[in-house]
Amino acid sequence: MLLTMESKTAATHKLEQLIAQGRSRAGEVVDHVMNNQPSDRLARGAELSFTPDPGANAVLIEYPGEHAGGIRQRLHRHSVQQMAQTTDLPIKFIDSLQQTAEPWARELLAHNLKTVFINRFAKSRYLLRSVNGEVRGFLSDRYRRLDSRPIIEAFATAVQQKGALPYDGYVTDTKVALQAVMPEVYEPIPGEMVAYGLSLENSDFGNGALSVRAYLLRIWCSNLAITQEEMRQVHLGRRLDESVLYSQRTYDLDAETTVSALRDVIGSQLNADGLRRRMDSVRRAQEQSVDAGSARDLLRKTLLKTESDAVIEAYNSPDTQNLPAGNTTWRLSNAISWVAGNTGDPERKLALMKFAGEVLPMAA
Repeated sequence: MLLTMESKTAATHKLEQLIAQGRSRAGEVVDHVMNNQPSDRLARGAELSFTPDPGANAVLIEYPGEHAGGIRQRLHRHSVQQMAQTTDLPIKFIDSLQQTAEPWARELLAHNLKTVFINRFAKSRYLLRSVNGEVRGFLSDRYRRLDSRPIIEAFATAVQQKGALPYDGYVTDTKVALQAVMPEVYEPIPGEMVAYGLSLENSDFGNGALSVRAYLLRIWCSNLAITQEEMRQVHLGRRLDESVLYSQRTYDLDAETTVSALRDVIGSQLNADGLRRRMDSVRRAQEQSVDAGSARDLLRKTLLKTESDAVIEAYNSPDTQNLPAGNTTWRLSNAISWVAGNTGDPERKLALMKFAGEVLPMAA
């Protein structure tokens, strides 16, 4: 893992540039979490009502609130998908009605949703999580609310205590991800300069569990592969009482427990043993041969056809700058990461980075 002084200086400078470029995005994630805490309401199916949205091809949801008129809010696409799963209404049917310009389509959708909830799910209770007047999570009353603010703060503090720096971050309407990197350059195989870090991912709206994963960053081209999961907490807990805030003390203690577990995971990963295991996985990946046919079969089981074709094109290309040389698992992982880096949708980008990590040998 020894580097020549010239190559180490160049790689270190490149890593410093990448950290500087991503620092603002990491800061945006922290600011977003701190300033966009969801508002929670519990409502039974019989209390839900729906009306056409006069300003868009969509419907509005109405449910009880403090005032006599109740609460009327927009529905995010994610919450609509959750409703479709709850009611067994086909999402394609819902989409077709929302996308039809004629008013009757939205009226029919509003009528169908109201009828289904009143007749089939009248006594069922749901947790509605909203931000800025929009319901982004339509969830079970057993949904375990994890306050993202102390989790994000603990992650940022704990990684910095280990010497890691904020590297990048992603924000969508229903998910956040924050990444930190150790500011050191390693050479697990001759000519391959990599850095090592941790990626935190969470959703306050049922779009995935709280997750911490290690990752490998190939410095010259900033290809990033997010490896196996080191911590996972699903959002499933006890039933909420009618006030939602069934016990603020319990809520706070739950957050404290999660933060404590998070610190333990960070401490166990950002150390010499964690580094050794990740570098070993790169070496094993470079030793594994992969022919294009086998790679194509693997990719088509998981990726979209356009993504699979783009990965194979990159893998078969003569490019040895953005991708490592050789027909190996390490090159295949980087080909997937390369396509991920050119993907505009942040959530899909994360999914591709995870897949790039999944094709690597497991860290021993």
